[in-house]
Amino acid sequence: MRKLLRSLRLPLRCLGLVLGAGCLLYTGAVQAQSWDEIVAAAKKEGKVVFYNNLQPNGVEPLLQKFRERYPEIQTEQIRLGSNPLIERFSTEFNAGRHLVDVVITFPDERVFEGIKKGWATKWTPPEFSAFDPALNRDDMLYTLLNAREAIIWNKNLVPPGEEPKEWADLFDPKWKGKLGMNPPWRSLSIQQIVAFWEDRLKLGDTAQKMKDLDVRFFEGSGGVIQAVIRGDVAVAEINDPPLNPLLADGAPIGFVYPESGTTLSASTAFVAGNAPHPNAAKVFMNWLMTLEGQTYLQEYCGLPVTRKDAPPMSHVPSTAKLSNVVDGLELLTPESQRKQVDHWRTVFGVK
Repeated sequence: MRKLLRSLRLPLRCLGLVLGAGCLLYTGAVQAQSWDEIVAAAKKEGKVVFYNNLQPNGVEPLLQKFRERYPEIQTEQIRLGSNPLIERFSTEFNAGRHLVDVVITFPDERVFEGIKKGWATKWTPPEFSAFDPALNRDDMLYTLLNAREAIIWNKNLVPPGEEPKEWADLFDPKWKGKLGMNPPWRSLSIQQIVAFWEDRLKLGDTAQKMKDLDVRFFEGSGGVIQAVIRGDVAVAEINDPPLNPLLADGAPIGFVYPESGTTLSASTAFVAGNAPHPNAAKVFMNWLMTLEGQTYLQEYCGLPVTRKDAPPMSHVPSTAKLSNVVDGLELLTPESQRKQVDHWRTVFGVK
């Protein structure tokens, strides 16, 4: 027996050394990078790819400011409406085509389910300490901005006192052929306000009512507001990102957030799982959360940002000053989204 025990000592000691070395190797493998190391690695990667649904004419000026801060990191961006953006990312991810580093969009259940399946990198940006902890979903999805739905009109076409003040006013026959909006099949934010009209305000079948009014559809909120400025339509429903910048430029636009309430769309960001430039992705997203980045987001993209010490918007009210603001996600389910979009497509004959 003693000989047997002695014969086991050497292997056990060797095993202990192997395990010890393994533990040392393991410990080294999981050591977190310092922020300086991440920035250095990002500069070596030299590129960040950005999918977004931000105000179209504001994205490039925003990215220019980032490149000025990090000239070693070039930027590439693709802008789509929130619905096609989510569809594109999902299709690419499921096909194993990992092309994007950072995503900003209005999320729905597809995004929330997706982050459970690896769509997003789990991490906490250093700048998040300046935000409300409630804006962090599972250390993966962060709310950086908020958009609200509003009514706008061309002041040169709508006389004072004739402006629509409430959502119900949009369906007045006097706006027949003079009304514009973004179609619900293109944007989650529009799906949310349609649900608000029908479920909360009981305005009936708003698709058929819009059809009867010969509503005109335009691509995105930028397309809607430009149509109002040109006079293609006199009034419109709009998701408000382009409103503040154009008011600052002196556009002849009137606007109202109805007293009966409006919907809020949280614009969220995440670093993509399997991002091709993972360190550059973190540097870019963290920059978007700095006071500098948040200020430029607000200035160029027209949305009130969520950082606590960010300056107020110059021409539109903060969310806190609006009446009855409802989180649009509360109004939608995957089933209700499908039914709504299918109904609007059917009413307007769009496949």
